Amino acid sequence: MLVLNFKTSEMTTGCIESLERVLQTPPLVLLMDNGSGAYQERLLGEFVAQRPHCRLLLFQENLGYCAAMNRGLAAAAEAGAEYALFLNSDVTTDEDFLAPLVAVLDNDPSVAGVSPTVLLPHGKVWCQGASVGFSSNLVRLHGLGKDPAPRSAGPCAVGFLPGACVLYRLDALTAVGGIDESYFMYFEDSALGAALRAHGHTLLWLPWVRVIHHPSASSGGGRSPLRKFMMAVNSVRYLRSHFSVKLWAAWFLFDVIGLPLAYLAGGVRAGWAKTTGLARGLLGHRVTAADVVRWLDP
Repeated sequence: MLVLNFKTSEMTTGCIESLERVLQTPPLVLLMDNGSGAYQERLLGEFVAQRPHCRLLLFQENLGYCAAMNRGLAAAAEAGAEYALFLNSDVTTDEDFLAPLVAVLDNDPSVAGVSPTVLLPHGKVWCQGASVGFSSNLVRLHGLGKDPAPRSAGPCAVGFLPGACVLYRLDALTAVGGIDESYFMYFEDSALGAALRAHGHTLLWLPWVRVIHHPSASSGGGRSPLRKFMMAVNSVRYLRSHFSVKLWAAWFLFDVIGLPLAYLAGGVRAGWAKTTGLARGLLGHRVTAADVVRWLDP
């Protein structure tokens, strides 16, 4: 299991503790810290020292989500893992969540990744799988804001699996070169889904498994300037790598013509972050840790 921390150590350790409460035999946990600083590193070190099933990987700078997760995948492969569970630190689980995901990969080698229904704290859907399409930010989180699908539905093949809670087949990730680090954070899951499907794999959403997600905690919230900037930059990067007239038209309609809505919904700073991100994306900018410092709200 891969859990990445960035300045949210209390939430991160709480996530692992909740997992320990619901699983009789906790899996190997690779707890990674993305340059959060000495204080958080010390807290995580004390936490891991009490848990033989945990390993701590400390990165002295913010490598970005993609590069950090690739290092975690390399460590998982070195440890002999067959599957890798991506779990955001802001996700809570129950005792029934992991076994069904494992069973799918055990029984169907064509499936590269499988994910549960991901709910918001109030019980509505955050996602039931996702796809890239004609929508704002190009991303469709299936079922967003709706009541969850019946547990008897599905499973369903989807375009990609948002990384909040996904179980991947490790050799499938290795075959596509892991996560594209040029994205730093955001849109990497879309690109990964496209790469896996291009290699003949299927990605599945299981409606009878559910977890709870408190989204975008590490980037300041769903309408934060940092998220707006990174999504804007990386949407253009994705379009350049996966050319489609329909997707470029969607980008122009929703993200360029619709840009004033970003100011109305998120305020001037969030709107300006998206404006800057779109412009920088068109110029070929690649998100870096310096952008996080600039745009992450204090």
